[in-house]
Amino acid sequence: MIASKVKFAASLYALMSISFWGISFVSTKAVLDKLDPYTLLVLRFGIGALFLLVLLALKRYPLRISLKYIPHLIVLGILGVFVHQVIQATALLTINASAAGWIISFSPVFTVILSVFFLHEKMTVLKASGMIVAIIGVLLVTTSNNQQSFSSQSVLVTC
Repeated sequence: MIASKVKFAASLYALMSISFWGISFVSTKAVLDKLDPYTLLVLRFGIGALFLLVLLALKRYPLRISLKYIPHLIVLGILGVFVHQVIQATALLTINASAAGWIISFSPVFTVILSVFFLHEKMTVLKASGMIVAIIGVLLVTTSNNQQSFSSQSVLVTC
């Protein structure tokens, strides 16, 4: 019984995370009409940090991080969060949110390819099939409402 509650909660949190991430492209594009990318990022990170601090305080969760991990966390925070957000916000100045979503939806495909090259993971039939399904799914979703087929012109516009 407890395992199913935990699994349901984890699934719910994953769904919420993906939903907020998906909404971020549209909301960022809308806000960029009023703010420059760096002001937007400062506000976004400030609100996020404040929310997390309030959550930590309410839960009375002690924040204990070993000093030896601080440099790693700084590098991961800069590369994995800040640089990604700067690139996303800057790119959304020139392309539409659906094109950005289309490009970012290839992240799992690139992750598999990079893991094969850099981590020497094996490319299995299951992974290759998953990549093909992901690509087809992205193409179906992004071209279904446009009444246009996927063409080299649409690739040039999005890149």
